[in-house]
Amino acid sequence: MIQYGPGERTRSDVMARLRAVANSPQSRAAAITKRIHRDTRSIADIMTEMHGGAWSVEIDHDDCFVLISRDLPA
Repeated sequence: MIQYGPGERTRSDVMARLRAVANSPQSRAAAITKRIHRDTRSIADIMTEMHGGAWSVEIDHDDCFVLISRDLPA
């Protein structure tokens, strides 16, 4: 059962507040970052299937750099 806080009279008030949080710039940035990490890991997994070996993902948001590379033996 949902319990409404003071000043929240209806379910639509709560939903409006949740939509505002979900659409905030911080939430959008977090969702985009999560997608970038998921997609690059997916590419690395496909490269493993195609070429074998282990693959690494490096993402640097400060320098706008993405690297997917095969881990070479030392």
